[in-house]
Amino acid sequence: MLNSESRRNFLKKTAIATAGFSVGITTLSTACRQKVLGGKSFEVLRNGRTLSFQLPIEKDLSHIEVRLFSKANEYIFEYDDVSPHAPDVENEQTKDVWMPGFDEAAEARRKSSQEQRFPVVDLAIKPDMSAVIEMDIQEPGTYRINDQDIKPLTDQIRIPYQKVDHWANSFYIDPKTNSIKHFYLAAQIAVVNSKVSFQIETLRDDWVGAISIHDPRNGEMLASSEVTWETELPDISTGKGVTRERMVAALSLASDFLLNCQYKNPNSKAFGGEYLLYDLTARTRMRPFWSWAWGPSAKVLFEAADIEGVSTSVSNSQLKQRAEELMQLTLDLQVLDKDSPAYGIIQTSAHEASTVDSLFLVGWGWMSLYKETKNPKYIEAGKKLADAANRLMDEHDDVWIPQAYLFEEDRWKDIMSFESSMGLPGLAALYLATGDDYFKKTTIRMADLLIRAFENEEGLWGVFFRSKTMKTDEVNYWTKAFGYIADGLIEAHRAAPEKGYLAKAMVIADRILATQAADGSLSVRFDRSPQYVGIGDKATAIWGALYLRLYKMVGDKKYYTAGMKAIEWCMDHQYVGDDTAARGGIVGRSWPSGINFRHWYDVVVTYTVSFFGSALLEALSLDEWKE
Repeated sequence: MLNSESRRNFLKKTAIATAGFSVGITTLSTACRQKVLGGKSFEVLRNGRTLSFQLPIEKDLSHIEVRLFSKANEYIFEYDDVSPHAPDVENEQTKDVWMPGFDEAAEARRKSSQEQRFPVVDLAIKPDMSAVIEMDIQEPGTYRINDQDIKPLTDQIRIPYQKVDHWANSFYIDPKTNSIKHFYLAAQIAVVNSKVSFQIETLRDDWVGAISIHDPRNGEMLASSEVTWETELPDISTGKGVTRERMVAALSLASDFLLNCQYKNPNSKAFGGEYLLYDLTARTRMRPFWSWAWGPSAKVLFEAADIEGVSTSVSNSQLKQRAEELMQLTLDLQVLDKDSPAYGIIQTSAHEASTVDSLFLVGWGWMSLYKETKNPKYIEAGKKLADAANRLMDEHDDVWIPQAYLFEEDRWKDIMSFESSMGLPGLAALYLATGDDYFKKTTIRMADLLIRAFENEEGLWGVFFRSKTMKTDEVNYWTKAFGYIADGLIEAHRAAPEKGYLAKAMVIADRILATQAADGSLSVRFDRSPQYVGIGDKATAIWGALYLRLYKMVGDKKYYTAGMKAIEWCMDHQYVGDDTAARGGIVGRSWPSGINFRHWYDVVVTYTVSFFGSALLEALSLDEWKE
């Protein structure tokens, strides 16, 4: 079992920072050190995630400027960077992994004049601070940061704190002959009695970088400190094989990872939500507004609290509190303007509201909490979503349902994805919780619409229904997405067992089960070798849960074996290394490492962890693993 002492408390007690030197590690590259270190050295103290210093100022100054350089910005990654881990081969198996034309679009972006980079802010920026980008300008150009207005490039760009996000910030440069020389945070600090005092919170336990002090009149460097991380992290081992003890330990680690994904920028509408990605190479979290994925996280946190032996950095009651806070945020994101075309739907990302994605978080999140809390707000909000689904099906004559409403463009998308099956778990869960036949009829109506639109003669589903042609694209064999299809059909079966949805789910499940590797993993595409597309960490995690759910329904031991093998693979690949922000996650290195970018980089996707947690909960509920 894991030690009951939390990782956070351990780090608070043992972490130290050294200034001006490093022992056993190189905090900054030689080039970076030459650029940002100079003057006399001073000591930075670390207490948990708090960095602080006091420094005498010999010059007659009323203020000084503090500059903070994170190690994460030694290389500021570009959207279409090519990973050194990508397969060094070009054949049909490496092409068009997701959809035709995707690779060509990426290559066109690489050849364009523009590039998108992501400078990292892994410190809790304060109102008296700004982000500074020093540019190497080769020719006149423009920039745009975090979807703000386009502005002309200058040698030094200062961005006020309100427009700076925690972790990755999107920075467009045009033309890309211009480049970033430095990115840092800056603060003007008053000199009091010939001394300055400064304190700041880091966003990660193991922050490293440099801090320099400057004369604000001319930029002269007065002093600097190299902040290093010297702590030896506690070894974590969850054992080998499959045991109840190991599964509980893995669930504890996964729950801690989910807790640490919290988005804490108070200037954002998504404040309190979760980051979708953690990139180990770039040392940054990304994409904080992906609210449909918060449902599985809430389910895991809420239900893990009732598992004997689960030990995380917070109490079990706090696990449940965090889950409820997360789901309250999604309730707050429901569109309640009756004049809006998206009335009743949740804002599921920064720019859109998706009916089916909203219903997915209802099934995985809201209704998981409703089972215990019986809070009617979940049913009331769910009814508005069901009404929205019926309204859209009415408008499109039960032929298709738009994937999402785009706020800025004031229109609906003109496609429907096969992942629209994600809407079925929410509708089915509302019926099973209330017995209201309205929800059952809506479940059947949507399930039948999707089957008519997507299912082919093999029982597989095409990828996109396009309203302009009223036709569906061919199958793309995306293993994770077929998990969403099976999830929807399984839950629709629970609401309407007479409709034959379970048999359809089993056709898909058996087709994918035939491709499961001996170690329990699944390929990103079940028609291609993982050698060329990668192992599907997300797919393996969700199918681990689905196979165990099928085993409970039909009793076929092959589903139990497949589910437990998938869980064992996930446990074997749960990260327990030195990057504290990644601990407890499952690192994917595949074509869709970062969903639709960061191909072949090492990335933890938050919903991979929550699907894994759900699979563990399914296993621990079985008689075979009950205490």
